[in-house]
Amino acid sequence: MIIFQRRQLYIWIFSILFLNACAINRDTMFGADIIEYTIPLTAKAQEKKIRKDSFNSEVYLEASERLIQFSYAILMDKADRLMYADYYTAREYYSEALDLFLTSREYMLTALSLRHPDFKSKMIDKESISFTTRDIPYLYWLSGAMAGSISASKGDPRYLIDLTNIKWLLKNAIALEPGWDKGALYSAMMSVYLNDTTGDRDSEKKALEYFELADRAAKGSNIGIYVTLAESFAVAKQDKDYFLELINKALSMDVNADKDMKQANLLSKLRAKWLLTRIDDLFYM
Repeated sequence: MIIFQRRQLYIWIFSILFLNACAINRDTMFGADIIEYTIPLTAKAQEKKIRKDSFNSEVYLEASERLIQFSYAILMDKADRLMYADYYTAREYYSEALDLFLTSREYMLTALSLRHPDFKSKMIDKESISFTTRDIPYLYWLSGAMAGSISASKGDPRYLIDLTNIKWLLKNAIALEPGWDKGALYSAMMSVYLNDTTGDRDSEKKALEYFELADRAAKGSNIGIYVTLAESFAVAKQDKDYFLELINKALSMDVNADKDMKQANLLSKLRAKWLLTRIDDLFYM
């Protein structure tokens, strides 16, 4: 049971942190049932744009952003909530999300290869690449697609090996502009170290350090990092008091403090409220 719940953490830990990096379209959040049926049309439109302009890295970036946001905000959240009530339907949502994440992964690898020849092989070998600040969104969204694949596959080893690539991508982005997009890179790195499988004894310490950096970069307006720390760190430690402290902090925060983060913060608050209803399942003592 504990192993199952630990794998479940991959889903939301990555999800909310990557959602916090973008201003989520209001329709994406509140029109979930409608957009769920329209996303295939959007995807086809994006594919058409790519075919017409296949050497333009920006069209791949735009397509990936939309697919990743939809997968995290709609499909993954639905799957996560349904897992305890309708397992088979939840698995269908995970499978659909995985397909979109893998498509986005290929889009972003293509985009970065257009910008930097032999990018994929250099990433695998962790070679030095002369990135610029214009590359940050590409590095970030590729890491988001990879993280999504891990989440949607429930930690499948075929995708889990991308954790080292995610870390490499984010480190390169942070080196260019540490506080980019109000701490989005720090938030993502916090997630990486919370899920570190390399045996790094300092992973927990690093995760907490990135939490502090993310909080400062967002000027205390990022609700998602508090929810993530509660669900991953506090639950893993079985520290119920700390869990409640973090969740109550998240629920007390003003979603209007930063208009760019409002939609992601609303999602985080909804998640926090849902977690409170599951407290007896999360803690055993």
